[in-house]
Amino acid sequence: MGRRKASAAKHATLFSDERVVVGVDDLVLLSSVSETSILENLKMRHAADVIYSYIGHVLVVVNPYKWLDIYGEDSMRSYMHKARIDVAPHVFATAEETYRTMLSEEDNQCVIISGESGAGKTEASKQIQNYIAGVSGSGAGVDKVKRTFLESNPLLEAFGNAKTLRNNNSSRFGKYFELFFDSAGQPQGGKVTNYLLEKSRVVKPGKGERNFHIFYQVLAGLPSTAKQKMHLDRGRPEAFQYLKASECYDVDDVNDAQDFEETMAAMQHVGIKRKQIELVIQTLAAVLQIGNVQFQSETVGDAEGSSVRDRESLQIACELLGLDAVRLEHALCYKLLQTMAPGGKIESYEVPQNMSQAKAQRDSIAKVVYDRLFDFLVERVNHALDIEKKAEKHGENLDIDDMTKIGILDIYGFEIFDQNGFEQFCINYVNEKLQQIFIELTLKSEQEEYAREGIGWSPIPFFNNKVVCDLIEARRPTPGIFLVLDDTVKTMHSRQGDSVDANFLEKVAGIHGSHPHFSKRGKTFEIKHYAGDVQYSIEGFGDSNKDSLSKDIALIISETSNKLMRYIFPEEIDLNDKRMANTAGYKMRTQCDALVTALMDCTPHYVRCIKSNDQKQSNKIDDRRVIHQIKYLGLLENVKVRRAGYAYRGDYGRFVDRFWLLSKETYPEFRGSDKKGTQAVLRAATKLLPQLENEVQLGKTMVFIQTPETFFELEKLREKKLGSFAMRIQKAWKKYFGCRHLLQLSHDITKLYTSNNKQRQRVSIYRPFDGDYLRDNTIREAVMEIIQHNKDSEKIVFMDEIEKVCPMAGISPEGSPVAVMGRIFVITDQFVYLMEKRTWHPILDPKSTWVPPLVYLRRRLQLTAIEEITMSTLADPYFVLKVRQEPLLVEPNKSNWVDNKSTMVCMATGRKFGLFNRRHHCRYTGKIYCSDVCKQLEVVPDLGFYTPVRVSDKVLGLMCTEMPEDQLLVSEKKTEIAVTLVDAIRSLANVATPISFSDSTLLRRAANARLSKTPSQQIQFVSSGHDIIRGDANSVQIQVAPGVPDEYIRKRRKREKTRRKRREKQREEELVVRAQRQEQRGREREAERLRRKSTKASMESARKFGENVHSTATNGSVVGANSELAAILARRRGV
Repeated sequence: MGRRKASAAKHATLFSDERVVVGVDDLVLLSSVSETSILENLKMRHAADVIYSYIGHVLVVVNPYKWLDIYGEDSMRSYMHKARIDVAPHVFATAEETYRTMLSEEDNQCVIISGESGAGKTEASKQIQNYIAGVSGSGAGVDKVKRTFLESNPLLEAFGNAKTLRNNNSSRFGKYFELFFDSAGQPQGGKVTNYLLEKSRVVKPGKGERNFHIFYQVLAGLPSTAKQKMHLDRGRPEAFQYLKASECYDVDDVNDAQDFEETMAAMQHVGIKRKQIELVIQTLAAVLQIGNVQFQSETVGDAEGSSVRDRESLQIACELLGLDAVRLEHALCYKLLQTMAPGGKIESYEVPQNMSQAKAQRDSIAKVVYDRLFDFLVERVNHALDIEKKAEKHGENLDIDDMTKIGILDIYGFEIFDQNGFEQFCINYVNEKLQQIFIELTLKSEQEEYAREGIGWSPIPFFNNKVVCDLIEARRPTPGIFLVLDDTVKTMHSRQGDSVDANFLEKVAGIHGSHPHFSKRGKTFEIKHYAGDVQYSIEGFGDSNKDSLSKDIALIISETSNKLMRYIFPEEIDLNDKRMANTAGYKMRTQCDALVTALMDCTPHYVRCIKSNDQKQSNKIDDRRVIHQIKYLGLLENVKVRRAGYAYRGDYGRFVDRFWLLSKETYPEFRGSDKKGTQAVLRAATKLLPQLENEVQLGKTMVFIQTPETFFELEKLREKKLGSFAMRIQKAWKKYFGCRHLLQLSHDITKLYTSNNKQRQRVSIYRPFDGDYLRDNTIREAVMEIIQHNKDSEKIVFMDEIEKVCPMAGISPEGSPVAVMGRIFVITDQFVYLMEKRTWHPILDPKSTWVPPLVYLRRRLQLTAIEEITMSTLADPYFVLKVRQEPLLVEPNKSNWVDNKSTMVCMATGRKFGLFNRRHHCRYTGKIYCSDVCKQLEVVPDLGFYTPVRVSDKVLGLMCTEMPEDQLLVSEKKTEIAVTLVDAIRSLANVATPISFSDSTLLRRAANARLSKTPSQQIQFVSSGHDIIRGDANSVQIQVAPGVPDEYIRKRRKREKTRRKRREKQREEELVVRAQRQEQRGREREAERLRRKSTKASMESARKFGENVHSTATNGSVVGANSELAAILARRRGV
């Protein structure tokens, strides 16, 4: 703001010292780039509890395994409306950038959070949601949407999270949360999509782990009467096999009973009714009872069969689920098989199930019921967030196509266990796809874009994991693992699980045996993933991929009497239908494709989570584990691309749309091409940002800016321009709506003048009241800084430069015993400020032509301290504020002083105190500083320091240096000042401040005469032919010219009334014309936007068509997946 010359201290925020940066905030700024240097920087910051770092726009977070107090409301406010580069790295900064980019670009955004299990992804997701909820407006409907999506977190965590060996609150499902916003940035609805719930955990949690949280919450928190009703009166987890098997029942620092209450409250918040909640708990109880159903071996004919050993648990489970216990028992012990007889007739027969097969049937019921229950809860959340239902209910016009969205992806991290099965295979597949998106959008596509646009560039090598994705999911030319598994399951649907698994392994090894990322090892196969080599046991692959109940069990469940079970199992079962249900692998691929499509439709923001150690210990970094994550997350390559690349890249049309108001050539109207518009904007901006000239490159269709610092400076220019527009609009708005009120005040003061025979100056007749007359933005910013420092309301009702009459030693050559000093006079809704403006002359730098003036606070008065306003009866600009006096303090106030022994270093510079670096208390702030930053001497009368004392350089000009006393002030706007003060005092304290008239007055001076800035003489007003001040040591005579006659006043008012009517009519006509122009301009810009969108879509379509043609030419004719598979196997056998 230019508030100090080079040799003077700058005004700064008083009580916020500069942030200490540990290492570097952005890894792009490392002096040397290597995996080791990245590790060392992360370690250094982690040790100082600084867990966030950047790689350009990518946020890197190291899990501290302890709670840090950096997520409160104060922290949130510090990131609002701040550019990423201006604040410390934080998940709030990423959330702020995501939200503001959505508003400014009117484009969909997404946040992709990735990392290992236990790296902190879920916490990052919740903090992003909390931040967006905090900044995105308010209102009854908006608050309900925000409450729903925030309350969905504890609900879905209870049913979808569990304690694992790596994480006490591990997400065992994937969640993509989308929040839809209107044009004002207010959330109107949302949608949750869940992926691959770890159903196997329901029946078999690992040793030392727990089942899903909700089971333990129900057992701990459900009232005893409800437990009896649900047959849970045995109460402890040890009583249920599905919970007992893992031998882990509790989690450190987790209160399951308290969490149960939160989960129940969350269910109600998202609109689940009490009866539905009861049915949900009833279903959970049934799942636990199913796990207690045990079997015994039994010979059936010549076959090994089984029977239910204890029917009590089965009976209870069927009662809770509304099922026929006799039929279900039979279906568990006998499997219905169907074959096609000659002539097309279907024959059915029952096959006895041995104990392990019966248990598998039992477990499949528990898994499917819990999975459907979880889907039901997600559906209820989506119902509560549904935009169309909201619009229909409230009669609102809400169209989801007109909205933008923010998606937040919180999905299970990459997993490598001692025993990895089908679920780990699916989880790691999804992580491979997410890594592929990261590579496509941050490493591969960026470099391809530079080449396509003709931008100079040195390619950065990186590992592209597309080869691994193709190994898993490809359809042609070589079918991937998923396709091989589907084919095996379909061709061997009537075979037992073990034989299906073995056949699958044989087939996949035959097809991919020579693949560099695949190898077969006994009854396992290994894949070299981007995050490491993983061995998968084939046991259960076939059954897990089938992902369906046997038809006879499905038929029994479909005939349930339980309302909730009927709702979550709506299918009609036809035993004669030979079609197989879609496999789990097919569903996974379909969901993953939809997720990738949704993410690619958004502008992505990345949060890369790093696990500091495997023991979940705070203040510990495992170098080997962190280096491994740095490698597979591709952080080194990301840093290299960022260092060599461009921080901003955007097409010309979007750039012009964003920055067109920076150039007079493009604003307010521009008819040229987007590229010419971009060039015009850059020409104008380069005059203020010279570095743009060397940092900008223009491609064929896009503009590139190298460093984020320069781009943010460009954004600040835009914000400053918008701020000036907003200031003008606000001023006009206030003036318009305040006009009637001020007009009434003007009428009231005119009556008061008339009744007291007050003469009027010509300049004051019918002068419209404005309130804000400070035109210099530099001065305005300095004034606002002083007001903000004093934590005053920023509602300013009057602001202008006036004059103050001060005493003077002796008599001036003109015969005046007083001096008239300039002051800035400000009235807020609580205080009056008198400030002094000082202009500095460029003595030190002869080349400089202008130095910004400085503003110093002289006196701050509470409105209620003004007891009276006095004027003369003559036509003069003088008025007196009669101010309540305050007694002198007997002792200085040191209550805010820091203890001398509490610090050994300067609280500003950090330098240690010593013989040549003395310590000093700043008498104003009470902090302890060294001489270098605490050398100013100033009086601080409000704290009892009536002689100059040391104060910090930072606070010079921000504190009062004059005492409360009567003020003789001079302003042509004294009438407006007087009525504004009276009105403000009345609004604040409901007190009527009198306005008196007297041609002679004696001012009351400060209690400390040495600090008084008010004349001690008697003030007399005398009518004469000239405006002049005369006097001596006893009196001051202010001579003023006579006022205007009453006839002139009446004629002037009549003319002004006629002019006002004419102006109002002209204004209405101008508004109509302006609206028509704006509408036409809007149509033209929309047409141009659609044209660009159409062109881009056509180019993308042509590109995809070219790829398909190339693929067809390479692969030959497209044949079915099964026939391809058969042909490949035949060729391999022939070889």
